[in-house]
Amino acid sequence: MPWDESPCPYCGGRVINVSNAVIYNGHTFGNGRCYLCVNCRASCGVHGNPATRRPLGVLATPEMKFFKQSCHKKFDSVWRNNKLSRNQCYKQLAKLMGICPKCCHFGWFNQPDLELANAILSDESWYKR
Repeated sequence: MPWDESPCPYCGGRVINVSNAVIYNGHTFGNGRCYLCVNCRASCGVHGNPATRRPLGVLATPEMKFFKQSCHKKFDSVWRNNKLSRNQCYKQLAKLMGICPKCCHFGWFNQPDLELANAILSDESWYKR
């Protein structure tokens, strides 16, 4: 569901579909579009090139974005260094988090999920457990 049909889940503000240059200091990334809460500035990118209106995940607050970046840095280093495939990494993380592998995606995690994932990924041997 496009976010611009719902209020922001954090502050109730209006969510609009805009150029992502508004959150990246005038520079666009990816397909150049995102959803943005005009009040609290939570945001989320969109799928596609050209851009669609389908969100990449949930709206993320600045704190959530910090955790997503931290998680991805730790997670991506495992599959990029051929320790496991990317799919195997998601399956292992899902197992350790106690969630369904199909639900295991940083873009769809809420704050508690991100904190748990970050704690798990902080163990350098998380993928071996």
